[in-house]
Amino acid sequence: MSFALLLVLFFQDPALDEAFRGLREAVEKDEVPGAMALVARKGKILRSEAYGLCDLENRRPFEKNTLCFIASITKPVTVAAAMTLVDEGKIGLDDPVEKYLPEFREQKDKDGRHHPFTIRHLMTHASGLLLNPPTRKSTLGKEWLGQKIEEVVKATASTTLLYVPGTKASYSNAGMYVLARVIETVSGMEFAEFVQRRILGPLGMKDSFFRIPAAEAKRVASCYTEKKGKRTCYFRFDPDLRIVNTSPSGGLFSHPEDLLKFMQMFLDNDGQVLSKKSVEEMLKLQRAGRGLGWALDGEVFRHGGSSGTLAWADPKSGAVGILFFQCNGDRFAGVQSRFVKQVAAALK
Repeated sequence: MSFALLLVLFFQDPALDEAFRGLREAVEKDEVPGAMALVARKGKILRSEAYGLCDLENRRPFEKNTLCFIASITKPVTVAAAMTLVDEGKIGLDDPVEKYLPEFREQKDKDGRHHPFTIRHLMTHASGLLLNPPTRKSTLGKEWLGQKIEEVVKATASTTLLYVPGTKASYSNAGMYVLARVIETVSGMEFAEFVQRRILGPLGMKDSFFRIPAAEAKRVASCYTEKKGKRTCYFRFDPDLRIVNTSPSGGLFSHPEDLLKFMQMFLDNDGQVLSKKSVEEMLKLQRAGRGLGWALDGEVFRHGGSSGTLAWADPKSGAVGILFFQCNGDRFAGVQSRFVKQVAAALK
């Protein structure tokens, strides 16, 4: 055993052995094809490991810096970007969206009545908008990735509201596109560029991308879905693909050590990127189980993604957990849930 490996083992937190051993065994049993996980506390990484394959066909192993499609974990990043405009007084949480996007002034419900919805409604999935934009036919298909956010939002404005905004909540990817278009309209900047300048850049998230540089192609994990025991690949990165649609509902690629910087921003709340007030507002219960952009479970804030990704943090203990699969289906949820419970037990 090398001296370097001995050092790694010496400094690992033994309390986390059960959680990481269970994850490794899940990969060995092929419950999931591969995984990468990180646990940190009070800004210090306690454990970071990668197992299995990130590309089954080409037998590429997961590494700690493998770039993964984090899917809907993008949503709190989008909300945080919008909150920088709230900090500047350029938008208000309770402003009607039609103030910035006049195409929504004509939107109606099934009874032909118009109901304005607000920025806060978008951030809490209470706008009444449908689940997905009407032009979305696939998650990462060429046609979808070639659409402009402006085009997606105009099509969304022509749809029928599902319910009166604010009376209940239903998860809405479409709502994140509308929020991104508000950002573009108010800032005069393309959405992905705005997020880069306001969130990713200031936090030093140099390995988080809406558009992955071609030179990093070999680091990108492929994505799989599993149904009735059959596993198929639904995304393999093509460096020649031109991504126009930098999806605000689920378009970021990252790895755990880079995403940790975003999670830590909410624990530190130092006012450097977001004001302390905005961080507190995002983590405050707005409606059942939701803050702004985050799902809440008591003090714990979290978000998952359809690619099998999950990130969560506990302000009370200062702990952060990040677990990335690149596979969704029947079996991964159980592995994920077990890991989360074991990490929580280890860090009591």
